Amino acid sequence: MDGKGWTRHIEPVRSAGAAEAIARRLGELIGARILVGGDRLPPEKTLAELFGVAVMTVRHSMAVLREDGLIETRRGHGAGTYVVPDILARIGELTALHPYTLADIEELTAWRIAVSGEASARAARRASAAGLARMRELEAAADAAVADAEAYRTADACLHLHIAELSGSRRLLEAEQGIQHELTRLLAHHPGGTESRSTPGQRHRALAAAIEAHDPARAREQFTVHAEATADLFLPFVQQPPHPA
Repeated sequence: MDGKGWTRHIEPVRSAGAAEAIARRLGELIGARILVGGDRLPPEKTLAELFGVAVMTVRHSMAVLREDGLIETRRGHGAGTYVVPDILARIGELTALHPYTLADIEELTAWRIAVSGEASARAARRASAAGLARMRELEAAADAAVADAEAYRTADACLHLHIAELSGSRRLLEAEQGIQHELTRLLAHHPGGTESRSTPGQRHRALAAAIEAHDPARAREQFTVHAEATADLFLPFVQQPPHPA
């Protein structure tokens, strides 16, 4: 049911508004490309056990995600609940309803530098040989996918999530998932072109090299370059503040 191991990112929900919190968490896993189009969700009973809530609470969460067009329930052969196949198109439609502003981009970039920059620095200090080898594989996969916007978004998210895992911090990993969710929202609406995804600032070689060299300061610096290059890609598409009269 969970061959990808994504349910390890789920923890019991103990706050009020559990149904909304569960819908938000599953939506975040979809946005972070941990769950992708066509992935099947576990039965409601299993999800209820994972989140530590009643089945009816999960049912309400599923209704929210279904109403947003992020999941669909199929009957007959292959019955179950799935992430919709055209998930990036649907996320793009939802993003268009509430477009990002310049202030949003600046805030997201600052948050990325704080969270992902720290994760990169910690990864440079802590990464094992096996972790570095996996990072190189994910970097190569991202480079190979630059011509396909959807494949690149998945590969890029996987790489940054892996670096966050190498940091050894659960909270940094959870924060990175939220960041990747927001980036997917932005890129689903404005995916850019192959040329923009191929620029040195968007490639990950300098960042990966700093982590491989176990140089935390350089890893943080190279991530800052990467985050600012990403922000520059969005500027032509975001809402600009009105000029004063």
